Amino acid sequence: MNTRLHNVPSFDETVPVLVVGGSLVGLSASLFLARQGIQSLVVERHPGTSIHPRVSGLTARTMEIFRSVGMEGEIRREEPPFPREFGVMFVESLAGQMFDNLMEDMSAYFTDLSPVEGNGIAQDLLEPVIRTQAEQSGVDLRYNTELIGFEADEEGVSAVICDRSSGETRQVRCMYMIGADGSKSGIRTRLGIGQHGEGTLCHLVSMVFDADIHELFGRQNAHMCFFANDTASGSLVMYPGTFRRPPIYRLDVIYDPGEETIEDYPEERCIAFVRAAIGIPDIPVVIKKVLTWEMAGRISDSFQQGRVFLVGDSARVQPPSGGLGGNTGIAEAQNLAWKLAAVLRGEAGPDLLATYDTERRPVADYTVEQVITLSQQREHEGSEGITVNTLHVNMGYRYPKGALVPEANGEQLPNVQPPELWTGQPGTRAAHIVLQRDDRAISSLDLFGSRFVLLVGSEGQQWLRAAQLVRKTLNLPLDMYRIGGHEGDLANPGNDFLGAYGITPTGAVIVRPDGYIGWRQPAAGESNDALEHALSNALSSILFR
Repeated sequence: MNTRLHNVPSFDETVPVLVVGGSLVGLSASLFLARQGIQSLVVERHPGTSIHPRVSGLTARTMEIFRSVGMEGEIRREEPPFPREFGVMFVESLAGQMFDNLMEDMSAYFTDLSPVEGNGIAQDLLEPVIRTQAEQSGVDLRYNTELIGFEADEEGVSAVICDRSSGETRQVRCMYMIGADGSKSGIRTRLGIGQHGEGTLCHLVSMVFDADIHELFGRQNAHMCFFANDTASGSLVMYPGTFRRPPIYRLDVIYDPGEETIEDYPEERCIAFVRAAIGIPDIPVVIKKVLTWEMAGRISDSFQQGRVFLVGDSARVQPPSGGLGGNTGIAEAQNLAWKLAAVLRGEAGPDLLATYDTERRPVADYTVEQVITLSQQREHEGSEGITVNTLHVNMGYRYPKGALVPEANGEQLPNVQPPELWTGQPGTRAAHIVLQRDDRAISSLDLFGSRFVLLVGSEGQQWLRAAQLVRKTLNLPLDMYRIGGHEGDLANPGNDFLGAYGITPTGAVIVRPDGYIGWRQPAAGESNDALEHALSNALSSILFR
């Protein structure tokens, strides 16, 4: 399939992919597509990147994703300090008594299972970094522009976009459209896709403010506090400063929209709430922004309808507990992007795209359920009652089916477990191990990102010969590496490759562009023709060719 659409006289422009919503997840999707060589047009109704810090924190897994597209260094240059010992405290007030630490485990951000650390960058700092990289990669990004209508058919999507400043409308034809237009997604509504889940959990007023309380957070060893006292209760979040802006803070308190509106929260009332949360009655406070939002748990009944896909909050909404909302959306965008790219380049059949919903919707169901459970456990049981492990939720899941070749005993495996227990099963994240190339240490994860990768053991040279033939026959970009041994492409100083990927020295593993295992064969033991046939069948099955 050609990645360029034929120009149609009735359309002002054509593009392979139209992304509606240019916030964190939409921007990420456009960047991932660009790194795969696929052009996209992004329309965002707001005039620029987020001015609200919103999402705060990228897990180690999310940083692995950004590392795979060459973004880790750019993010590190912008990130604020994020000590390993930060916690989520339950306090009387920020300056008052500390009762409990509700997040002592920071393993989702700092784990030996990853070559990278997570960080505490907020959305208002992260989005400009992604925007710059996306634009430099050729993404057509249009702010102050909104989608006002679309019609999908078997060949593509016809959309009408409007410049909100001039009122000018343009007709756009795309082959696929990504809906990243938020929790109140007009695209999801237009498609008639329902939602399931817990629904509304509460309504909150969010107050972004400035005050001299950085040292108080440091004393509590916290990046977030839940507080309760005679005057108020709620949550207090710190967004550490960088060279781009000083620290800012956010206070959330529950309100009843049936009884109040945002007009009932004038500046003086907000300042009183903030001072109660801080615990210093006369501390100077500057209110920067006040808005309302709904905490909810909802998952779309489908993440795809024809040539239209939902990602991020359009696909599922979850409480901020554990900080996994944006991280989950970025993983959704990565999963969808490589599949769209493979289809648009003609490397895969269109049925591959259905595996986006097959793989990611069950993960969304589980993630939302776990995050709601975490929120309830924090509120009602305290640290001693917390059973949710955010590392397991974010990195330890398995795709039971989808763009992979399942093994005979796959149905007996758990869908989630501690990530260190996975040993190369199809549908699981490929393990990080330390490899050596020309006396330089690298991670196995540095081999993945844009192409399929074949990894073979130290005695797997037969697989490499077979793969060279398959690569030509299928006309598919395929990288291949022999790990370990005197003649290997990469040394394995820890001798842990075979165990981590569950193969013998003659075995082979196919890793997808998103760093997930697509297929493996623990040992060769067959003729060259049989190996070629096995590889060809595996790749054809994964790609629905």
